[in-house]
Amino acid sequence: MRAFLFPQGARVQVKRGSFPLAGDLIGRTGVVVELDEYRPGRYGVVLDAETEVRDFSEDELEPLKNA
Repeated sequence: MRAFLFPQGARVQVKRGSFPLAGDLIGRTGVVVELDEYRPGRYGVVLDAETEVRDFSEDELEPLKNA
């Protein structure tokens, strides 16, 4: 079983990963709200000032500094 790098409630920042990503998302911050045991390494994140959950891979996220 694979452990999640970011737990629910963790503050994260979006970075460039191995998959194509809209450039306007890079550097945005948010909160991990969903973990999916069937898709390890995938996270549901609500970005600051938004309400929808966005799907990110583990390599597209990093812990928010000073969080």
